[in-house]
Amino acid sequence: MSQDVHNFLGVFGHVNLDYLMDVESLPKPNTSVQVTNVRRYFGGTGSNIAMMASGMGVRTALASFVGNDFPQDFRDAFFKAGVDTYDLAEIENAMTPTCRIMTDAKGDQVCIMDQGPMGFMDGLPLAVHAIASSEIIHIGTGRPAYYLRVMKAARKLEKRIHFDPAQELRYVYSPQIFAELLAMSDALFVNRHELKIAMKYLGLKDKLKLLDRVSLLVITKGKDGSEIITPSGHYKIPAIKPRKIVDPTGAGDAYRAGFYAGLSRGFDLETCGMLGSSASSFAIGVRGPVGKLPTWDETLERADL
Repeated sequence: MSQDVHNFLGVFGHVNLDYLMDVESLPKPNTSVQVTNVRRYFGGTGSNIAMMASGMGVRTALASFVGNDFPQDFRDAFFKAGVDTYDLAEIENAMTPTCRIMTDAKGDQVCIMDQGPMGFMDGLPLAVHAIASSEIIHIGTGRPAYYLRVMKAARKLEKRIHFDPAQELRYVYSPQIFAELLAMSDALFVNRHELKIAMKYLGLKDKLKLLDRVSLLVITKGKDGSEIITPSGHYKIPAIKPRKIVDPTGAGDAYRAGFYAGLSRGFDLETCGMLGSSASSFAIGVRGPVGKLPTWDETLERADL
Protein backbone atom coordinates (compact mmCIF):
# COMPACT_ATOMS: atom_id res chain seq x y z
CA MET A 1 0.00 0.00 0.00
CA SER A 2 1.37 3.40 -0.94
CA GLN A 3 2.07 5.84 1.90
CA ASP A 4 1.77 8.87 -0.39
CA VAL A 5 -0.63 11.55 0.80
CA HIS A 6 -3.64 11.74 -1.50
CA ASN A 7 -6.43 12.65 0.95
CA PHE A 8 -6.82 16.01 2.63
CA LEU A 9 -8.90 14.61 5.49
CA GLY A 10 -8.88 11.34 7.40
CA VAL A 11 -12.05 10.98 9.51
CA PHE A 12 -12.29 8.59 12.46
CA GLY A 13 -15.71 8.03 14.04
CA HIS A 14 -18.93 6.05 14.08
CA VAL A 15 -20.80 4.70 11.07
CA ASN A 16 -24.33 3.97 12.27
CA LEU A 17 -27.65 2.77 11.05
CA ASP A 18 -30.20 5.14 12.57
CA TYR A 19 -33.81 4.02 12.97
CA LEU A 20 -36.26 6.83 13.78
CA MET A 21 -39.57 5.55 15.15
CA ASP A 22 -42.75 7.45 16.04
CA VAL A 23 -44.83 6.24 18.99
CA GLU A 24 -47.94 7.64 20.64
CA SER A 25 -46.23 7.46 24.04
CA LEU A 26 -42.89 6.16 25.27
CA PRO A 27 -43.10 2.66 26.76
CA LYS A 28 -43.10 2.12 30.50
CA PRO A 29 -41.21 -0.85 32.01
CA ASN A 30 -42.73 -4.23 31.14
CA THR A 31 -45.03 -2.78 28.49
CA SER A 32 -44.99 -2.53 24.71
CA VAL A 33 -46.03 0.22 22.31
CA GLN A 34 -46.94 0.27 18.65
CA VAL A 35 -44.62 2.01 16.21
CA THR A 36 -46.50 4.12 13.67
CA ASN A 37 -43.61 5.10 11.44
CA VAL A 38 -40.08 3.73 10.99
CA ARG A 39 -37.41 5.36 8.88
CA ARG A 40 -33.85 4.17 8.38
CA TYR A 41 -31.04 6.66 7.85
CA PHE A 42 -27.31 6.53 7.32
CA GLY A 43 -25.72 8.12 10.39
CA GLY A 44 -22.78 8.35 12.75
CA THR A 45 -20.41 11.27 13.19
CA GLY A 46 -17.68 9.67 11.10
CA SER A 47 -20.05 8.83 8.28
CA ASN A 48 -21.73 12.24 8.32
CA ILE A 49 -18.53 14.28 8.19
CA ALA A 50 -16.85 12.05 5.61
CA MET A 51 -19.83 11.86 3.28
CA MET A 52 -20.64 15.57 3.40
CA ALA A 53 -17.02 16.71 3.11
CA SER A 54 -16.40 14.38 0.19
CA GLY A 55 -19.61 15.57 -1.44
CA MET A 56 -18.19 19.10 -1.33
CA GLY A 57 -15.01 18.01 -3.09
CA VAL A 58 -12.74 17.29 -0.12
CA ARG A 59 -10.55 14.22 -0.64
CA THR A 60 -11.64 12.22 2.42
CA ALA A 61 -10.76 8.85 3.93
CA LEU A 62 -13.04 7.23 6.49
CA ALA A 63 -11.85 4.90 9.25
CA SER A 64 -14.46 2.99 11.24
CA PHE A 65 -15.64 -0.46 12.27
CA VAL A 66 -18.95 -2.00 11.18
CA GLY A 67 -20.41 -5.49 11.21
CA ASN A 68 -20.45 -7.97 8.35
CA ASP A 69 -24.15 -7.12 8.07
CA PHE A 70 -23.21 -3.67 6.73
CA PRO A 71 -25.80 -2.89 4.02
CA GLN A 72 -24.72 -2.53 0.42
CA ASP A 73 -26.77 0.63 -0.13
CA PHE A 74 -24.81 2.37 2.65
CA ARG A 75 -21.51 1.37 1.04
CA ASP A 76 -22.87 2.50 -2.34
CA ALA A 77 -23.66 5.93 -0.83
CA PHE A 78 -20.03 6.31 0.25
CA PHE A 79 -18.88 5.33 -3.23
CA LYS A 80 -21.25 7.83 -4.83
CA ALA A 81 -19.98 10.60 -2.56
CA GLY A 82 -16.37 9.70 -3.37
CA VAL A 83 -15.29 8.64 0.13
CA ASP A 84 -12.11 6.55 0.45
CA THR A 85 -13.44 3.55 2.44
CA TYR A 86 -10.25 1.44 2.50
CA ASP A 87 -10.33 1.55 6.33
CA LEU A 88 -14.07 0.99 6.72
CA ALA A 89 -13.56 -2.45 8.25
CA GLU A 90 -16.25 -5.12 8.48
CA ILE A 91 -15.75 -7.20 11.64
CA GLU A 92 -16.77 -10.84 11.50
CA ASN A 93 -19.62 -11.91 13.79
CA ALA A 94 -20.39 -8.32 14.77
CA MET A 95 -23.38 -6.12 14.01
CA THR A 96 -23.09 -2.64 12.54
CA PRO A 97 -23.53 0.11 15.18
CA THR A 98 -27.24 0.86 15.35
CA CYS A 99 -29.15 3.69 16.99
CA ARG A 100 -32.89 3.29 17.59
CA ILE A 101 -34.72 6.48 18.50
CA MET A 102 -38.35 6.53 19.65
CA THR A 103 -40.15 9.89 19.62
CA ASP A 104 -43.56 10.41 21.20
CA ALA A 105 -46.30 12.90 20.35
CA LYS A 106 -44.83 15.48 22.76
CA GLY A 107 -41.41 15.28 21.13
CA ASP A 108 -39.79 13.37 24.00
CA GLN A 109 -37.30 10.73 22.96
CA VAL A 110 -35.65 7.53 24.09
CA CYS A 111 -32.49 6.40 22.32
CA ILE A 112 -31.04 2.88 22.41
CA MET A 113 -27.51 2.65 21.03
CA ASP A 114 -25.77 -0.58 20.10
CA GLN A 115 -22.07 0.25 19.68
CA GLY A 116 -21.31 -2.88 17.67
CA PRO A 117 -17.55 -3.31 17.06
CA MET A 118 -16.94 0.35 17.99
CA GLY A 119 -17.52 -0.80 21.57
CA PHE A 120 -14.47 -3.09 21.51
CA MET A 121 -12.30 -1.22 18.99
CA ASP A 122 -9.38 -0.95 21.44
CA GLY A 123 -8.21 -4.40 20.41
CA LEU A 124 -8.83 -4.01 16.68
CA PRO A 125 -6.16 -3.25 14.05
CA LEU A 126 -4.99 0.32 13.52
CA ALA A 127 -6.38 2.08 10.43
CA VAL A 128 -2.96 2.78 8.93
CA HIS A 129 -4.13 3.87 5.47
CA ALA A 130 -6.39 6.69 6.71
CA ILE A 131 -3.54 8.03 8.85
CA ALA A 132 -0.77 7.75 6.27
CA SER A 133 -2.77 9.00 3.29
CA SER A 134 -4.30 12.10 4.90
CA GLU A 135 -3.00 15.57 5.73
CA ILE A 136 -5.39 16.19 8.65
CA ILE A 137 -6.60 13.47 11.02
CA HIS A 138 -10.03 14.24 12.49
CA ILE A 139 -10.64 12.19 15.65
CA GLY A 140 -14.36 11.86 16.40
CA THR A 141 -16.45 9.46 18.47
CA GLY A 142 -15.00 6.15 19.56
CA ARG A 143 -12.82 4.65 22.28
CA PRO A 144 -10.03 6.85 23.71
CA ALA A 145 -7.48 4.04 24.02
CA TYR A 146 -7.77 3.29 20.30
CA TYR A 147 -7.50 6.96 19.42
CA LEU A 148 -4.40 7.31 21.56
CA ARG A 149 -2.80 4.73 19.27
CA VAL A 150 -4.05 6.65 16.22
CA MET A 151 -2.65 9.93 17.50
CA LYS A 152 0.74 8.42 18.31
CA ALA A 153 0.96 6.99 14.79
CA ALA A 154 -0.16 10.29 13.28
CA ARG A 155 2.39 12.24 15.30
CA LYS A 156 5.21 10.01 14.02
CA LEU A 157 4.14 10.92 10.49
CA GLU A 158 3.86 14.63 11.44
CA LYS A 159 0.15 14.80 10.65
CA ARG A 160 -2.09 17.57 11.93
CA ILE A 161 -4.60 16.22 14.49
CA HIS A 162 -8.06 17.71 15.10
CA PHE A 163 -9.83 16.34 18.18
CA ASP A 164 -13.66 16.20 18.24
CA PRO A 165 -14.91 13.81 20.97
CA ALA A 166 -18.49 15.16 20.65
CA GLN A 167 -21.16 13.92 23.08
CA GLU A 168 -18.93 11.04 24.21
CA LEU A 169 -16.74 13.51 26.09
CA ARG A 170 -19.28 13.36 28.92
CA TYR A 171 -19.54 9.59 29.38
CA VAL A 172 -16.62 7.88 27.60
CA TYR A 173 -13.73 10.13 28.62
CA SER A 174 -12.18 10.73 32.00
CA PRO A 175 -10.41 14.02 32.74
CA GLN A 176 -7.06 12.21 32.57
CA ILE A 177 -7.51 10.55 29.17
CA PHE A 178 -9.08 13.69 27.71
CA ALA A 179 -6.08 15.75 28.79
CA GLU A 180 -3.71 13.12 27.37
CA LEU A 181 -5.37 13.12 23.93
CA LEU A 182 -5.74 16.90 23.89
CA ALA A 183 -2.01 17.27 24.53
CA MET A 184 -1.38 15.46 21.24
CA SER A 185 -3.88 17.55 19.27
CA ASP A 186 -3.53 20.72 17.20
CA ALA A 187 -7.23 21.67 17.28
CA LEU A 188 -10.30 21.05 19.43
CA PHE A 189 -13.88 21.04 18.08
CA VAL A 190 -16.71 21.28 20.65
CA ASN A 191 -20.23 22.61 21.01
CA ARG A 192 -20.92 24.95 23.92
CA HIS A 193 -22.07 22.13 26.22
CA GLU A 194 -18.96 20.07 25.49
CA LEU A 195 -16.82 23.18 26.05
CA LYS A 196 -18.07 23.37 29.65
CA ILE A 197 -17.18 19.72 30.21
CA ALA A 198 -13.73 20.16 28.65
CA MET A 199 -12.98 23.17 30.85
CA LYS A 200 -14.20 21.34 33.95
CA TYR A 201 -11.99 18.34 33.14
CA LEU A 202 -8.98 20.63 32.78
CA GLY A 203 -9.81 22.89 35.72
CA LEU A 204 -10.08 26.00 33.54
CA LYS A 205 -12.24 29.09 34.07
CA ASP A 206 -11.35 30.87 30.81
CA LYS A 207 -11.84 29.18 27.43
CA LEU A 208 -8.87 31.14 26.06
CA LYS A 209 -6.65 29.05 28.31
CA LEU A 210 -7.36 26.13 25.97
CA LEU A 211 -5.01 27.87 23.53
CA ASP A 212 -2.17 26.87 25.84
CA ARG A 213 -2.91 23.32 24.67
CA VAL A 214 -4.15 23.65 21.06
CA SER A 215 -3.62 26.28 18.37
CA LEU A 216 -7.21 26.19 17.09
CA LEU A 217 -10.49 26.09 19.03
CA VAL A 218 -13.80 25.76 17.16
CA ILE A 219 -17.01 26.15 19.17
CA THR A 220 -20.40 25.55 17.53
CA LYS A 221 -23.40 27.20 19.20
CA GLY A 222 -26.48 26.20 17.21
CA LYS A 223 -28.67 29.14 16.23
CA ASP A 224 -26.07 31.48 17.76
CA GLY A 225 -23.48 30.52 15.18
CA SER A 226 -19.93 29.56 16.08
CA GLU A 227 -16.62 30.88 17.34
CA ILE A 228 -13.18 30.21 15.94
CA ILE A 229 -10.34 31.10 18.28
CA THR A 230 -6.60 31.04 17.64
CA PRO A 231 -3.67 32.80 19.35
CA SER A 232 -3.77 35.43 16.59
CA GLY A 233 -7.52 35.95 16.11
CA HIS A 234 -11.03 35.46 17.50
CA TYR A 235 -13.86 35.18 14.97
CA LYS A 236 -17.58 35.16 15.74
CA ILE A 237 -19.43 33.44 12.91
CA PRO A 238 -23.18 33.98 12.47
CA ALA A 239 -25.54 31.10 11.80
CA ILE A 240 -27.04 30.98 8.32
CA LYS A 241 -30.79 30.55 8.40
CA PRO A 242 -32.03 27.42 6.63
CA ARG A 243 -34.83 27.64 4.07
CA LYS A 244 -36.87 25.58 6.55
CA ILE A 245 -36.21 23.86 9.86
CA VAL A 246 -36.94 20.14 9.77
CA ASP A 247 -34.37 18.22 11.85
CA PRO A 248 -31.18 19.42 13.61
CA THR A 249 -29.58 15.97 13.42
CA GLY A 250 -26.16 16.19 11.79
CA ALA A 251 -25.94 20.00 11.81
CA GLY A 252 -22.67 19.99 13.76
CA ASP A 253 -21.18 17.35 11.47
CA ALA A 254 -22.21 19.39 8.44
CA TYR A 255 -20.51 22.45 9.93
CA ARG A 256 -17.26 20.51 10.19
CA ALA A 257 -17.59 19.28 6.60
CA GLY A 258 -18.15 22.82 5.32
CA PHE A 259 -15.23 24.07 7.42
CA TYR A 260 -12.95 21.47 5.84
CA ALA A 261 -14.30 22.25 2.36
CA GLY A 262 -12.96 25.76 2.82
CA LEU A 263 -9.74 24.75 4.56
CA SER A 264 -8.83 22.28 1.82
CA ARG A 265 -9.08 25.12 -0.70
CA GLY A 266 -6.87 27.47 1.27
CA PHE A 267 -9.53 29.84 2.64
CA ASP A 268 -8.91 31.76 5.87
CA LEU A 269 -10.48 30.49 9.09
CA GLU A 270 -13.26 33.08 9.21
CA THR A 271 -14.38 32.10 5.71
CA CYS A 272 -14.15 28.42 6.65
CA GLY A 273 -16.52 29.16 9.52
CA MET A 274 -19.02 30.80 7.17
CA LEU A 275 -18.85 27.77 4.90
CA GLY A 276 -19.48 25.58 7.95
CA SER A 277 -22.58 27.62 8.79
CA SER A 278 -23.76 27.30 5.20
CA ALA A 279 -23.35 23.51 5.13
CA SER A 280 -25.08 23.24 8.51
CA SER A 281 -28.14 25.06 7.18
CA PHE A 282 -28.59 22.35 4.54
CA ALA A 283 -28.55 19.59 7.20
CA ILE A 284 -31.19 21.36 9.30
CA GLY A 285 -33.53 21.66 6.33
CA VAL A 286 -34.00 17.91 5.79
CA ARG A 287 -34.78 14.85 7.88
CA GLY A 288 -31.84 12.64 8.71
CA PRO A 289 -28.16 13.61 9.03
CA VAL A 290 -27.24 13.30 5.34
CA GLY A 291 -30.62 13.64 3.70
CA LYS A 292 -29.20 16.37 1.48
CA LEU A 293 -25.56 16.50 0.44
CA PRO A 294 -24.88 20.10 -0.60
CA THR A 295 -22.43 20.59 -3.43
CA TRP A 296 -19.47 22.94 -3.10
CA ASP A 297 -21.17 25.48 -5.34
CA GLU A 298 -24.38 25.37 -3.28
CA THR A 299 -22.43 25.78 -0.04
CA LEU A 300 -20.45 28.68 -1.47
CA GLU A 301 -23.58 30.41 -2.78
CA ARG A 302 -25.52 30.16 0.49
CA ALA A 303 -22.48 31.48 2.39
CA ASP A 304 -22.68 34.52 0.05
CA LEU A 305 -19.01 34.28 -0.84
